[in-house]
Amino acid sequence: MSQLYNAARDGTPVVLTAGHKDRAVLAEDGFCAVPDLAALLRPFTKMAWLSLAADAVPADLARAIDRAAAPPSGPTFLAVPEDLMREAAPADWTPAGLPGVVQTAPPAAPDPAWSAEVARCLMRAERPIAVIGTQAAGATGALQALAAAFELPVLAADLTDLGRLTFPADDPHALGVYGDEPALLEGCDLVVALGCRLFFPFAERLRPRLPLGASVVHIHPDPQVLGRNLQVAWAAAADVGAAAHELVAAAMAAGGLGAAVRAARAARLRRWRTARDDALGRELEACRARRPPAVAECAAALARVLPPGTIVADEGVRASRLLFRHGRVPREGAVWRSSGGALGWGVPCAIGAKLAQPDRPVVAVVGDGSLHFSVQALWTAVQQRAPLVVVVLDNGGYLAVKRAVEVHLGVPIDPRLHPGTEIPGLDHLAVATGYGARATRVTSADALAEAVEAGLRSEAVHVVVAEVERIRP
Repeated sequence: MSQLYNAARDGTPVVLTAGHKDRAVLAEDGFCAVPDLAALLRPFTKMAWLSLAADAVPADLARAIDRAAAPPSGPTFLAVPEDLMREAAPADWTPAGLPGVVQTAPPAAPDPAWSAEVARCLMRAERPIAVIGTQAAGATGALQALAAAFELPVLAADLTDLGRLTFPADDPHALGVYGDEPALLEGCDLVVALGCRLFFPFAERLRPRLPLGASVVHIHPDPQVLGRNLQVAWAAAADVGAAAHELVAAAMAAGGLGAAVRAARAARLRRWRTARDDALGRELEACRARRPPAVAECAAALARVLPPGTIVADEGVRASRLLFRHGRVPREGAVWRSSGGALGWGVPCAIGAKLAQPDRPVVAVVGDGSLHFSVQALWTAVQQRAPLVVVVLDNGGYLAVKRAVEVHLGVPIDPRLHPGTEIPGLDHLAVATGYGARATRVTSADALAEAVEAGLRSEAVHVVVAEVERIRP
């Protein structure tokens, strides 16, 4: 159920089927009887249903598949009592004409007049910025064209609202994660939000903020998201790629960005990227002598060795910001995450990615705590012959919990032991090898890079346990 909640937050079209007790057992509240099992899942599924007759099961399943895929996509659930499984399904059943089961398509592009007006606003703005989110996945080329047409700085949505990122970090318009680069937002007068929610806070004190006085253009396939938390000047329920294409076309029809404006924006972008690169360099230099190594240094080492096309499943939790700050989206690659927050998602996601796209390299980056929420997934990867690399950032505990305790105490770092924050005595290597994976422990960023490279060259499941700075100094 917790993973279905993740799927709901990320708009993932997953259909979960489950067996249920015999209807006679349900009627008498017998062993393991939950009369309304579907009700438990209804708050975070688009449809949750219990089939009541054998000849209804095909139609119920077809409806579950259709509703999961229909925009806005999301998870559905169907339970089937075990006595129905002993009966025959209709041999001649067809979904044609079934109410509620229709061919679905993504929302169309925005109205041309709307696109023309927004394109003019983008060309007139002093300091526009684009923010791209999960629902922009699959539109990388269109988004790169949009950024180039308007010389737009591009930020990923804040990590509390980011389930997938495919915009390449080496694109000259890419500048990191919204909220992590406050200097970029100063004086911003127009935010173009593409496929993201505005805004989805982790906590009130950490809520992403809109620059004072900035107007918002919001494009998202789900009309319920538009203007939900912020007043927006222009909103369109549309496919993000199609909308980006229309905005570029509208700008070209209007003569394109003026030469002086383009030059000024390009120069600003270069200054921002140079300043950001310098800051990242200083941060890395400051932590190079640390042993065990800092997460930032490990992230930079990973960025050096991930080949083009790599899918990275990120469940680093507290480490995720550093992974995005010092890592990168590989060329033609993607970072997959979950904005739901239920732990144990990362390794199963990586396995699914490898099974779906076996020719692409896949790396999961997880915390030592997150790994053990679903560590048995390693056995699945081995049995399914799904070669991948699992990088375990081992800091000896739950850093997110420790940091929350420190916030309540009002101190930046507390060296004391707090209950529930440390997880000693785990032999990650023994657990991994017990499930049939190969495993190694590394104590430096360079050794991590070498181990990941070796793992990606092999046809086995590799677990690389990287010791990083401990949660207690």
